[in-house]
Amino acid sequence: MKSALVVEGGAMRGVFAAGVLDKFMEQNHYPFDFAIGVSAGATNLSTYVARMPGLSKTIIMQYATKREFFSPMRFIKGGHMTDVHWLWHHSKKSLGIPAPGEKAAMPLYVGITNVESGDCEYIKATAENVDALMVASCAIPTAFREQPVIEQKQYVDGGVADAIPVIKAYEMGARDITVVLSQPKGFSKPAVKTAWLLEKMYGGQPALLEKILKRSEIYNETLNFLAKSPSDCKITVIAPDEAFCVKRLTMDKKKLLRGYGQGRRMARRTMSASLVQFNNNKSVA
Repeated sequence: MKSALVVEGGAMRGVFAAGVLDKFMEQNHYPFDFAIGVSAGATNLSTYVARMPGLSKTIIMQYATKREFFSPMRFIKGGHMTDVHWLWHHSKKSLGIPAPGEKAAMPLYVGITNVESGDCEYIKATAENVDALMVASCAIPTAFREQPVIEQKQYVDGGVADAIPVIKAYEMGARDITVVLSQPKGFSKPAVKTAWLLEKMYGGQPALLEKILKRSEIYNETLNFLAKSPSDCKITVIAPDEAFCVKRLTMDKKKLLRGYGQGRRMARRTMSASLVQFNNNKSVA
């Protein structure tokens, strides 16, 4: 029975997953056959599969809070609001994040949204493609003005088409799936309120526009899958509680640190519960 680790994106909300994965690494918790994520979930997983605790925390709290990454003024002048190209390449060079390869703890699959088809494509990260995949998967439409090109095809943020790729993990054969969310349990994504503006901006890319307009519907269908998973699949959900105060573009380091700490606590609870269940099963056997 294959097991998988799925991590949601969410920009700065990814600090919760950074805490979860750091706690996993400290406990040498690598029970998964593969990992799959989009956007910030993918970058968080890049440090997890490389067995390098603390790096995602640094990326989010130190580098993503710099003006080189987030700049509303630059956006007003026609540039990126969130320069994900700078963030990934600067982080990789400064922190020495190794490319996925034979020494990785497990294969990592990165979700990216194909602009022409509107579909999410899940590509195994390698030394040759990891840079392009990470930038594309984090390229939030509008906030990052470019649509990265990979093999002559345009892509944007993987979260546009599949924010929580748990169904894909199931389709890949996983029947024991751990899902790390970036929103509290009970959250549901509201419908888009600015459809007219999106139609004006992306009317020339109909498949992408359709996916953007259906994001809430797709997201909430995935939440329903988590709540009512197939009978042959065990799903463990790790999510922040209602006290989680980090938003998509939160730059307050105190809030980010609290969100990170909450991730660590939730990971510890999950591993403790798993150990209790294991011991109970062993006793019954």
